[in-house]
Amino acid sequence: MTRSPRFEDVLGPLASAIVREVAELAEASVGDVVEALHRSQPHEHAYTTIMTVMSRLHEKGVLTRERRGRLYIYRPAASEAELVDRLSGLAVDRLVDRYGSAALRHFAIRLSDLDPATRERLTALADQEE
Repeated sequence: MTRSPRFEDVLGPLASAIVREVAELAEASVGDVVEALHRSQPHEHAYTTIMTVMSRLHEKGVLTRERRGRLYIYRPAASEAELVDRLSGLAVDRLVDRYGSAALRHFAIRLSDLDPATRERLTALADQEE
């Protein structure tokens, strides 16, 4: 049985921690996230590091932001499950774009190795997306 992907699988540990802090706060500035991370993680990250990661998460569509005075206020663009699904799809698209038919062949091989019940669930899931 395959497991469901998590934020850490598609974003990495720091970016996933940032998105979770923003989600917990509902909306947050870079400073808010820096403070929250300093409380929850043993390693202190520089303000500029957090700012850069949050800006990139905005560019990827993971976080939205609006300007309030001199600050940007960030919010999650969607739920964790929706974001993981979207980012996983983008990762598959990049693999297929980069490796073409070789990637598709390997996906097919992996699918044929699955037990029938899992294959049926995946087929049903794929049918829902059409």
